[in-house]
Amino acid sequence: MSTSARQRFLAYVRDPRSAPGVISPFLPHPDVVRETLAWCGLAGTGEAVADEIALSQHLGYEPMFMTECSGLIFNWRIDEARSSAGTCTRVIATPRGEWKWKSPRQEVPWSDDAPLPVQTPEDHALLVAVCEQVSEQETAIREYFRQWRLRVGEGGVIVLGHPHPSWLGFQINPSNIFFHWNDLHDDYVRSMEAICRASLYVMSIALDEGIDFMSDSSYGLEMTSPALFAAMDLPYIRRFAAWTHDHGGLFWYHNCGFTRRLIREGVFNTLGADLIETIAPPPEGDNDIAESRKVIDRRICTKGNLNLRLLRDGTPPEIASGVRAIARAVRGEAHVLSTADAVLQGTPPENFAAFIDSAHEAARE
Repeated sequence: MSTSARQRFLAYVRDPRSAPGVISPFLPHPDVVRETLAWCGLAGTGEAVADEIALSQHLGYEPMFMTECSGLIFNWRIDEARSSAGTCTRVIATPRGEWKWKSPRQEVPWSDDAPLPVQTPEDHALLVAVCEQVSEQETAIREYFRQWRLRVGEGGVIVLGHPHPSWLGFQINPSNIFFHWNDLHDDYVRSMEAICRASLYVMSIALDEGIDFMSDSSYGLEMTSPALFAAMDLPYIRRFAAWTHDHGGLFWYHNCGFTRRLIREGVFNTLGADLIETIAPPPEGDNDIAESRKVIDRRICTKGNLNLRLLRDGTPPEIASGVRAIARAVRGEAHVLSTADAVLQGTPPENFAAFIDSAHEAARE
């Protein structure tokens, strides 16, 4: 019986012992998708989702797509009257008053250099106020997810973007996180709680509109400690997972960092995740997939973990060798053959195709 890419992916995560295996690279850069389509002799549409579905059907893999979450809660609006050619004043109205954020017109990606809005105790209070009014965005949020489901259809699965309460939904500069956690601790905890509640509201709409996986993510031990992970991240990951299962959904956890200790000590078995990615190898992470799979509960599906630099800079035979090594390491386990994080821009089409082809070959061995 013919099944869709979406059905195959979901069936495997729900019951990997009785469903065919899945190949699903993690969010290949749109340039890689477009260039690989051309390399295959296929015409692109210029629409990223449609292009990847077309490529996945040609090469034979099950794609996944990721939506927004925090951006649906923090709907910043540019006030042009208070902006300049290079700088934007972004605003959100709240019952506590206007929350204002000045930053470069060209937004800087979330990083240590990003000039993000949470700076003071009053910013924390305004963040909470924004979260408390999320229901006012219900119509827009519902339409957003509905359009995503229509765009993807049965061509792949859709994962809710990570809420990240411990990162304050991307509203705080990473270099300020631990300063605020230590010096503004009560404010920080209130902000995390508010983001958690608002995110659960967004999740309820996402599930209604057919989004396949709820999710969260967090730093690996390259940026946090086991104690901080337990205090800042673990309670929210577990709450999101438990809520998702109570509402009949599947929960996806992403960590592309140093997680070996958390895996070896059994912490990842307590997340409540149905799927864990990416069990990243060096240099992105510090994991050996064979070792990790011996520790991770067999009921949990893992996803990963081809090295991104190998995929970008290696030769097709080297990539095939890497894929075979992963396949051997996870044979008999619940594992989606994938990459160690989002496929890098600049990855040659022949390398991307080699990954998919060699994954199919390894699955037949």
